[in-house]
Amino acid sequence: MKKITLIATFLMVGLTCFAQSKDEKKLVERTYLLSHTIFGTKDSITLEDLFAKKASYGHSGGKVETREEAVAAISKNRSVYTDTAVSSIKVIIENNVAVVRHLFKATETSNQGKVTLLNFTMMLVWIKEKGAWRLMGRQATKLL
Repeated sequence: MKKITLIATFLMVGLTCFAQSKDEKKLVERTYLLSHTIFGTKDSITLEDLFAKKASYGHSGGKVETREEAVAAISKNRSVYTDTAVSSIKVIIENNVAVVRHLFKATETSNQGKVTLLNFTMMLVWIKEKGAWRLMGRQATKLL
């Protein structure tokens, strides 16, 4: 009986270690929505909702855009992205600021037909703005 109680205790402790808070779950949801919008729908209304008022959007090649520049560029981007995958999400929250790191892979086909394999690590900085998590900063870095 002691073995069963001990095993049950270890299982309960282990499961609670992997439990996510409400904010962590929301940040993961927003991260997936951001990725789906940038590399899929390119919907400017969704982007406007996701981005903080003073967002900074960094590309893997070093270009950094303001909120307005990023929303315009993303919504006008004619590349098609396939095989998109977000993985290894890690969330750190401190008060009303969160850092979300994740891996991103995809295949990009430009409107000229050029195919590029994307393999990035992303760092997203989210802030609570008017009660919702909004993207304050993004920096993508190429993985070799």
